[in-house]
Amino acid sequence: MMPIRTILVLVLAAAGWLGQDTPKSASATSPTIESARKRWERFSPEEKARARTRYERFLAMTEEEREQLVESARQLHERSERVQKELGQKDGERLATMEPAKRRELVHEIVAEESRAVGARIRGQFPESWLARLENATQEERARAFLEFRVHQRDRVARYAIGELGRHLALPAEEIRRLQELPGNERCDAVLDLRKRLSAQEVDESGLPPGLTREQWDAWLALPPEQFFDTFQRYRESRIFAQGKREAVRALFEAARPHPERVLALADLPADERRAKLTAERRERCVHALRDGNLLSAEEIDALTRGSDAEFFLAVRRVLRSAGSPKR
Repeated sequence: MMPIRTILVLVLAAAGWLGQDTPKSASATSPTIESARKRWERFSPEEKARARTRYERFLAMTEEEREQLVESARQLHERSERVQKELGQKDGERLATMEPAKRRELVHEIVAEESRAVGARIRGQFPESWLARLENATQEERARAFLEFRVHQRDRVARYAIGELGRHLALPAEEIRRLQELPGNERCDAVLDLRKRLSAQEVDESGLPPGLTREQWDAWLALPPEQFFDTFQRYRESRIFAQGKREAVRALFEAARPHPERVLALADLPADERRAKLTAERRERCVHALRDGNLLSAEEIDALTRGSDAEFFLAVRRVLRSAGSPKR
């Protein structure tokens, strides 16, 4: 676990909340802290008051909640760094000559859009009862609910997987129950081990998977369960790619995600007009991908085009989720 000072610096620096109470010795050795201090000095009194409130909320969080917030801040910082790098690679000259405030506005807009897309995918995993619970929750309550849900889902899925895998492996009922009652991490390890054992059993009964030699398969079996699972998943995904549908799904995924270069190309438009145009372009890309990949019928696509933006992109996320979104 990181020391609390490291956590605070990471969270506050990534969010731009770091104030004048940071030790000068720290700022002298950290460009990130110094940058955050300069940003703090540009804040209005109202912004500083909001920052102090967030700081106090952070201190009041549990250790697990802090860890989750730190991870979110880290991901947000990395996303911002990646966006700036991508924009620089695509049109570095224009980006370099742009006013700093305008550049920050565009980067923030792109990162916010990507974050909304990530949030939408996460919300799609929640049952209605959890979503209702989050509707009027505070930021801290939402962080706690996300953590509880992740633990709940991990435990539920692991117990179910052990039951199914144990049944296929003909394990005694008492052994299945023992594995299902293991602590969280050990239970997840048990799932991977059972998955590996079942795969080995299926090969013994039905022969090697297509395209694999006995030497390759034996090398896979020598791997630890987690590495075996990752390797076997990549093999299965490559087989799906070969069948064509996975390529259609990837095309839809690429069509649905925000394209930072288009934000830069439309930088001269007012923000509202730019967002409307970008949304229209995303819809058009998705419609083409759905049609070209035969992922929905013509009637379903026509019905989608008549819906609102929220309805349209919700349907796209459902298609991606049902087909298994590709990893980026």
